[in-house]
Amino acid sequence: MTTEIPTVVVVGAGAVGSVLALALARSGIAVTLVDKPHADADPLRGGSAAMASKQPRPIALSPSSAHILNTLGLWQCIAPHAGPINMVHVGEQGRFGVVRLRASEQGVPALGYVTDVAVIAAALAPAVARAERITCLQGTQALDGAVHGQQIRVLLDGPQDTQENNQEHNQTNRNAIDAQVLVVADGGDSSISVNLGIASDHRDYHQVAVVCEATPEHAHQGIAYERFTPRGPLALLPMASGDCALVWTLPTSQAQEIATLNDADFAQALRDAFGRRLGRFTALSTRSAYPLALVRAQRLRSTRVALIGNAANRLHPVAGQGLNLGLRDAALLADLLAAAARDGEDLGGDALLRQYARCRQGEHQGIVHFTEALAHGFSAGPRWLGWLRSTGMLALDLLPIGRHLLARHAMGLAHPQARLVRGLNP
Repeated sequence: MTTEIPTVVVVGAGAVGSVLALALARSGIAVTLVDKPHADADPLRGGSAAMASKQPRPIALSPSSAHILNTLGLWQCIAPHAGPINMVHVGEQGRFGVVRLRASEQGVPALGYVTDVAVIAAALAPAVARAERITCLQGTQALDGAVHGQQIRVLLDGPQDTQENNQEHNQTNRNAIDAQVLVVADGGDSSISVNLGIASDHRDYHQVAVVCEATPEHAHQGIAYERFTPRGPLALLPMASGDCALVWTLPTSQAQEIATLNDADFAQALRDAFGRRLGRFTALSTRSAYPLALVRAQRLRSTRVALIGNAANRLHPVAGQGLNLGLRDAALLADLLAAAARDGEDLGGDALLRQYARCRQGEHQGIVHFTEALAHGFSAGPRWLGWLRSTGMLALDLLPIGRHLLARHAMGLAHPQARLVRGLNP
């Protein structure tokens, strides 16, 4: 598609923004990717896809996400470093009820895959650099946007060093760039969203996620464990290396004390909280800690603006849905923009953006309620409530239809699937 200006500006060169840019470029749409540098760049929250945290940042990719990455030709780089999840085992510390979801029962190769942020970033960065229709403005911050006619002018600040693969790209001036539509994908603390008049609701969980890799005494056998404790949920996820990725949610008042224990004491505290299924933990990587909050944009769109990924919802990590939800945002928006481009329609038209918001709102709401229930529903309470939870989990484990519905939602396959999920270009 030939235009005098970039058709789409994507703010945020993290995983979600980069996937959208790649999908649109494959559909012939010119994209400008605005890449703001961060001292602690996080490719999943809007930092550069070319930069990854040196600390371990495990992430669980759903089958829908794996399909999206495979369609874009990225999965072959990620798969060797992605541990398949053969079974999910959900239980509560000290209770009898469990829920077990098995890939074989659901007819899929895996219920998900566990990898690291750095692996995803390493696959995305060269693909973005090679794409002919993507222009990347590195070290540049998008400040605001002003609509004029059928364009939006995005105000910029920064050196604007460019990697111009689209030779027809024409910047309006040094400090602004025009496009038909602006997509905000720069994370849950997006300043441009505020400047565009899109407010967010914030709720501090007063919890911290302690993250590291742990080597278990017994093989994990591809089982992902979610253990709910009175202090918060604890996840041990199977990695391709044979280690387990640990995401341990703790109250803020206790997280620092536990995170800074020496390795032997930390391993013992982990075993006390998790149990004996994997034996002792014989080695631990450097530990990181991340404060947790729910951040939700009050709207998914504005005039010539759409929000995707963590700019729309930054979730509790308990269900591992944040990145996966964002990639499905990108896949659907790519479908709508590519169809509009083929029909010669305005890519920033109000009807298109209303359709995007309407299609995504239901799944967003459902995932938020689900993660909220998991984050808070297993906290300490009366004994009868614990018994009721265990009974409910046991009943769910015995009902194939219940397990199937839960698994479909967890895999990102419960809702109508975008073309990228189905192996097709937008």
